[in-house]
Amino acid sequence: MKRNPLTRQIVLDQALQMASEQGFSQVTYNGLARELGVQPQSLYRYVVNIADVKAGVVAEYIKHLIVSLHKKLLPYSGKEALRQFAIHFISYGQTSIPFAEMISGLTEYGHTPQVVEQLMDLRKISVTIISSITSGPDDVNENEELFLNFIIGNLALVTMGSLEVIHDQKIFMENVDRVLTLIK
Repeated sequence: MKRNPLTRQIVLDQALQMASEQGFSQVTYNGLARELGVQPQSLYRYVVNIADVKAGVVAEYIKHLIVSLHKKLLPYSGKEALRQFAIHFISYGQTSIPFAEMISGLTEYGHTPQVVEQLMDLRKISVTIISSITSGPDDVNENEELFLNFIIGNLALVTMGSLEVIHDQKIFMENVDRVLTLIK
Protein backbone atom coordinates (compact mmCIF):
# COMPACT_ATOMS: atom_id res chain seq x y z
CA MET A 1 0.00 0.00 0.00
CA LYS A 2 1.46 3.32 -1.08
CA ARG A 3 1.38 6.06 1.54
CA ASN A 4 0.44 9.61 0.56
CA PRO A 5 3.45 11.90 0.80
CA LEU A 6 3.62 14.26 3.73
CA THR A 7 3.57 18.01 3.36
CA ARG A 8 3.98 20.78 5.90
CA GLN A 9 0.23 21.37 5.73
CA ILE A 10 -0.56 17.72 6.49
CA VAL A 11 1.82 17.80 9.46
CA LEU A 12 0.24 21.02 10.82
CA ASP A 13 -3.30 19.77 10.23
CA GLN A 14 -2.51 16.62 12.23
CA ALA A 15 -0.91 18.69 15.00
CA LEU A 16 -4.00 20.94 15.11
CA GLN A 17 -6.23 17.88 15.38
CA MET A 18 -4.06 16.50 18.19
CA ALA A 19 -4.19 19.86 20.00
CA SER A 20 -7.97 19.95 19.66
CA GLU A 21 -8.38 16.41 20.99
CA GLN A 22 -5.62 16.19 23.60
CA GLY A 23 -4.72 19.80 24.36
CA PHE A 24 -2.09 22.12 22.95
CA SER A 25 0.47 21.23 25.60
CA GLN A 26 0.20 17.53 24.68
CA VAL A 27 1.45 18.01 21.12
CA THR A 28 4.92 16.45 20.98
CA TYR A 29 7.27 15.66 18.16
CA ASN A 30 7.22 11.93 18.88
CA GLY A 31 3.43 11.87 19.32
CA LEU A 32 2.94 13.75 16.06
CA ALA A 33 5.25 11.36 14.21
CA ARG A 34 3.36 8.40 15.70
CA GLU A 35 0.01 9.86 14.58
CA LEU A 36 1.38 10.39 11.07
CA GLY A 37 2.93 6.92 10.95
CA VAL A 38 6.48 8.16 10.34
CA GLN A 39 9.77 8.26 12.21
CA PRO A 40 10.28 11.51 14.19
CA GLN A 41 13.35 12.44 12.14
CA SER A 42 11.19 12.36 8.99
CA LEU A 43 9.28 15.38 10.25
CA TYR A 44 12.39 17.57 9.95
CA ARG A 45 11.76 17.76 6.20
CA TYR A 46 8.54 19.68 6.89
CA VAL A 47 8.98 21.46 10.23
CA VAL A 48 12.07 22.79 11.95
CA ASN A 49 11.26 21.65 15.49
CA ILE A 50 8.39 21.40 17.98
CA ALA A 51 8.31 25.20 18.37
CA ASP A 52 7.74 25.47 14.61
CA VAL A 53 4.94 22.89 14.91
CA LYS A 54 3.26 24.71 17.80
CA ALA A 55 3.57 28.11 16.14
CA GLY A 56 2.05 26.51 13.06
CA VAL A 57 -0.81 25.11 15.14
CA VAL A 58 -1.57 28.57 16.55
CA ALA A 59 -1.45 30.07 13.05
CA GLU A 60 -3.69 27.32 11.64
CA TYR A 61 -6.18 27.78 14.49
CA ILE A 62 -6.44 31.50 13.73
CA LYS A 63 -6.60 30.82 9.98
CA HIS A 64 -9.51 28.42 10.48
CA LEU A 65 -11.24 31.02 12.67
CA ILE A 66 -10.79 33.66 9.94
CA VAL A 67 -12.25 31.40 7.24
CA SER A 68 -15.14 30.52 9.53
CA LEU A 69 -15.79 34.19 10.35
CA HIS A 70 -15.75 35.18 6.68
CA LYS A 71 -18.40 32.56 5.91
CA LYS A 72 -20.50 33.50 8.93
CA LEU A 73 -20.32 37.27 8.39
CA LEU A 74 -20.94 37.29 4.64
CA PRO A 75 -24.65 38.22 4.82
CA TYR A 76 -24.16 40.86 7.56
CA SER A 77 -22.86 44.39 7.81
CA GLY A 78 -22.50 47.09 10.43
CA LYS A 79 -23.42 46.42 14.02
CA GLU A 80 -25.16 43.16 13.13
CA ALA A 81 -21.86 41.93 11.64
CA LEU A 82 -20.12 42.80 14.94
CA ARG A 83 -22.86 41.04 16.89
CA GLN A 84 -22.40 37.92 14.75
CA PHE A 85 -18.61 38.24 15.07
CA ALA A 86 -18.94 38.18 18.88
CA ILE A 87 -21.28 35.19 18.87
CA HIS A 88 -19.15 33.21 16.44
CA PHE A 89 -15.86 34.10 18.13
CA ILE A 90 -17.17 32.84 21.49
CA SER A 91 -18.62 29.64 20.05
CA TYR A 92 -15.48 28.91 17.99
CA GLY A 93 -13.32 29.41 21.05
CA GLN A 94 -15.24 26.65 22.81
CA THR A 95 -15.17 24.05 20.05
CA SER A 96 -11.51 23.61 19.28
CA ILE A 97 -8.35 23.98 21.33
CA PRO A 98 -9.22 25.08 24.87
CA PHE A 99 -9.05 28.88 25.07
CA ALA A 100 -6.62 28.91 28.00
CA GLU A 101 -4.20 26.73 26.04
CA MET A 102 -4.59 28.89 22.95
CA ILE A 103 -3.74 31.98 25.01
CA SER A 104 -0.67 30.12 26.25
CA GLY A 105 0.23 29.32 22.65
CA LEU A 106 -0.29 32.93 21.60
CA THR A 107 1.87 34.12 24.48
CA GLU A 108 4.70 31.79 23.52
CA TYR A 109 4.45 31.88 19.71
CA GLY A 110 2.58 35.12 18.98
CA HIS A 111 5.78 36.82 17.84
CA THR A 112 6.47 34.33 15.03
CA PRO A 113 5.85 35.61 11.50
CA GLN A 114 3.21 32.97 10.69
CA VAL A 115 1.16 33.81 13.79
CA VAL A 116 1.60 37.58 13.40
CA GLU A 117 0.33 37.32 9.82
CA GLN A 118 -2.81 35.46 10.90
CA LEU A 119 -3.44 37.82 13.82
CA MET A 120 -3.22 40.79 11.43
CA ASP A 121 -5.69 39.11 9.08
CA LEU A 122 -8.06 38.47 12.00
CA ARG A 123 -7.73 42.07 13.13
CA LYS A 124 -8.56 43.29 9.61
CA ILE A 125 -12.00 41.73 9.92
CA SER A 126 -12.92 43.61 13.08
CA VAL A 127 -11.26 46.86 11.91
CA THR A 128 -13.14 46.76 8.61
CA ILE A 129 -16.50 46.31 10.30
CA ILE A 130 -15.79 48.82 13.06
CA SER A 131 -14.50 51.39 10.55
CA SER A 132 -17.80 51.15 8.67
CA ILE A 133 -19.81 52.17 11.75
CA THR A 134 -17.40 54.52 13.50
CA SER A 135 -17.98 58.23 12.97
CA GLY A 136 -14.38 59.37 13.20
CA PRO A 137 -11.22 57.62 12.04
CA ASP A 138 -9.53 58.48 15.35
CA ASP A 139 -12.11 56.38 17.21
CA VAL A 140 -11.57 53.14 15.25
CA ASN A 141 -8.72 51.84 17.43
CA GLU A 142 -10.55 52.73 20.64
CA ASN A 143 -13.76 51.05 19.46
CA GLU A 144 -11.88 47.98 18.27
CA GLU A 145 -10.09 47.64 21.60
CA LEU A 146 -13.39 47.94 23.49
CA PHE A 147 -15.05 45.31 21.31
CA LEU A 148 -12.17 42.80 21.31
CA ASN A 149 -11.56 43.21 25.04
CA PHE A 150 -15.22 42.44 25.65
CA ILE A 151 -15.39 39.27 23.58
CA ILE A 152 -11.99 37.94 24.64
CA GLY A 153 -12.79 38.67 28.29
CA ASN A 154 -16.15 36.96 27.94
CA LEU A 155 -14.55 33.90 26.37
CA ALA A 156 -12.02 33.78 29.22
CA LEU A 157 -14.84 33.87 31.79
CA VAL A 158 -16.71 31.12 29.99
CA THR A 159 -13.55 29.02 29.78
CA MET A 160 -12.86 29.43 33.50
CA GLY A 161 -16.41 28.34 34.27
CA SER A 162 -17.46 31.73 35.63
CA LEU A 163 -20.22 31.97 33.02
CA GLU A 164 -22.44 29.32 31.53
CA VAL A 165 -22.97 30.20 27.89
CA ILE A 166 -26.35 28.55 27.46
CA HIS A 167 -27.72 29.91 30.72
CA ASP A 168 -26.25 33.36 30.17
CA GLN A 169 -26.95 33.64 26.40
CA LYS A 170 -29.58 36.33 26.91
CA ILE A 171 -27.28 38.30 29.20
CA PHE A 172 -24.40 37.89 26.77
CA MET A 173 -26.50 39.27 23.89
CA GLU A 174 -27.65 42.18 26.05
CA ASN A 175 -24.02 42.92 26.89
CA VAL A 176 -23.01 42.70 23.23
CA ASP A 177 -25.72 45.24 22.46
CA ARG A 178 -24.48 47.49 25.29
CA VAL A 179 -20.97 47.38 23.92
CA LEU A 180 -22.26 48.13 20.41
CA THR A 181 -24.05 51.24 21.67
CA LEU A 182 -20.69 52.53 22.93
CA ILE A 183 -19.20 52.35 19.44
CA LYS A 184 -19.63 55.80 17.98
